[in-house]
Amino acid sequence: MTAENIQEYTLSTGIIIAGAYADKIRKTLFAQLRDLTKNNRDMAREAARASAELNRLLYYLIVDELKSDKGDAVRVRIKYKVYPDRNYIEWDYDSLVVEYFKRLSDEEVGKSLRKVLNERLKEVQEAFGKKPPAPEQLQTGEVAGAGPSKGEEVKETPAPPAESAGFTIGGLAEMGETSLGTILLKIEDPKGESLGVVELSEREGKVVGEALVVYGGEGYRALISLEGSVEKALENKDLIIEELRKARFVKISKQDAENFIREKMSMIS
Repeated sequence: MTAENIQEYTLSTGIIIAGAYADKIRKTLFAQLRDLTKNNRDMAREAARASAELNRLLYYLIVDELKSDKGDAVRVRIKYKVYPDRNYIEWDYDSLVVEYFKRLSDEEVGKSLRKVLNERLKEVQEAFGKKPPAPEQLQTGEVAGAGPSKGEEVKETPAPPAESAGFTIGGLAEMGETSLGTILLKIEDPKGESLGVVELSEREGKVVGEALVVYGGEGYRALISLEGSVEKALENKDLIIEELRKARFVKISKQDAENFIREKMSMIS
């Protein structure tokens, strides 16, 4: 007896506005099953039926239960099986995952934005090659209290490098290219265990990277910058490792670090 032809897929909407989930699911399903539906009206009708079934269930969740509001966002992931010989699609509802993102008020976002600008703008500008101009030093005889006197150096306390945070970066492993065209690499310790990820991109003739690490119950984030192209950097990963070891890792919450890492990994195409 010939075994039945069964094909398995995973549907993921990516992060979308809550009000657009139904259209996104329908379009994604038809795109994934393009080869099965383009010359088969019965399978096309089944894809329409299956998407309507899932969308009705999600309506009860997103609209009725979660009371979705304008500006809220969702991400839906679910596995399913296709039986081409029977023109049938079966959702695996045990695998259904719905992530819901509630929109914050403009006031809350504005408050956080001002905090980030005050505390992180200089760090980001330096990492990406845009350093603010240094203020002119005060001349002897100028009013005290307006700034440091001539010859006095203002020192910024740096965040600790990787080793000071307790972890050692031993290697890198390529994970793939993201939908944004950036390259994601896994950061490993000397034993090959995963510490986190670093995302590389090119800006103004430089390679810039954002590193995220989870270690010892804490999260860490750092920005790095290298001369040249991403392609050249990947040919000599030791240069990236060296920059990561020297980087100033800022402590963030473990949850934030894990969320950022998951988000970046979900964008690998």
